[in-house]
Amino acid sequence: MKQRLMRFILSFGIAFLATGSLQAQDDKPLGPGWLSLDGSVGLLDTKIADGKGALEKAVGLSMGGFLDSSYTWSSNKPRSPANISGRYFDKDHDKVVFNYLHLFVEKPEKDWGVGFRLSGDFGRGGELLREATLWGHTLQDEPSAELREAYLTTTIPVGAGIGVKGGLFVTTLGTEILPNPGAYNDNISRSFLFNFAIPLRHLGMLFSYPVLDTLSVNAGLVTGWDNPRDNNRQPSGLWGFSFTPMDQFALVSSFIYGPEQFGNTGNQRFTMSHVATIKPIAALALIIEYSYGREEQASLGGTRDASWQGLAGIISYGWTDRFSTALRGEIFKDSDGARLAGNFAGTHAEQTLSEITLTGSYKFTKMLLGRLEVRQDWADEAFFKKGSSRADKNQTTLAAQLIYAF
Repeated sequence: MKQRLMRFILSFGIAFLATGSLQAQDDKPLGPGWLSLDGSVGLLDTKIADGKGALEKAVGLSMGGFLDSSYTWSSNKPRSPANISGRYFDKDHDKVVFNYLHLFVEKPEKDWGVGFRLSGDFGRGGELLREATLWGHTLQDEPSAELREAYLTTTIPVGAGIGVKGGLFVTTLGTEILPNPGAYNDNISRSFLFNFAIPLRHLGMLFSYPVLDTLSVNAGLVTGWDNPRDNNRQPSGLWGFSFTPMDQFALVSSFIYGPEQFGNTGNQRFTMSHVATIKPIAALALIIEYSYGREEQASLGGTRDASWQGLAGIISYGWTDRFSTALRGEIFKDSDGARLAGNFAGTHAEQTLSEITLTGSYKFTKMLLGRLEVRQDWADEAFFKKGSSRADKNQTTLAAQLIYAF
């Protein structure tokens, strides 16, 4: 483990402890930093930005993406296979993983009256996303490439304007989303709530309307959870609202209801997610998320109704424009084995998982972000795989990551 981790660290020059998300690029330069690479990699940043700008102007489209590579080590040293329990996009133990070459192309509505976004993932992240998505009759192993989003947008000129989004898009539920620089993803590892409490993506149509300057609502129909090919030929309802009474506070609530079991339209699944964001000062963000789900006849064994719920809190602080820290804590309770039964020790009808994560990042340049993370997981039953056949109630992981956005 030490040799592989040192190879990863030395090859990319990571020697820091901090955290934060890579924000959208602007013209303001970063402040001085003792690990700054502005004089070397920063020159490449400028060339790439200039070339991209010229290409966007020539074709009339916005485009970009990012490269992402990481390494994760678990104290439980799982083997056969070397998958870290309770994880999905960061489940590979003791391995340097090329997660993403992510590319996107988009066009705003203002030019044609219709906008679009098309994005795709190449690498381990694309492979895992595809394996979690029902494109055919069954879930199956696929190549390391996946279409992440493909949708059209327009605005119906009624009142303040009814926004319309149609196609494949990431879910509106939860705090974290599929890894994407510039969005809220301040940790290397994804939370239990992201992995187990909510869906990843939807195929369908969503309408939105600004009722007030501080309140907007949305509603639509989708094929369901992560299934562009509907598994029961009956859609699910997706709706929610966002409330922003002041710059320092925002509340986003999202709900989804419908049948999600294969070939069964009678048993309904309901899930809701509430995310409050508090920013008392510019450098500090406090995020609180609560998610709850319930599904009929979905317990381990399918003999009774099942429910799950989780609470997470995140505190992030930007110490400088290069250096910031984030601390996440959460607890997730799967009362009837409906969400965790497919994991290594998922034979228990009830499981409660909790974790605390400290992640650090440093912006070597505006486009190059490095991260280090330490995370401690707990379970009320022996849940986390240890070695090839045992299980433990505890798990510690260390991770390192580099992201280059362009």
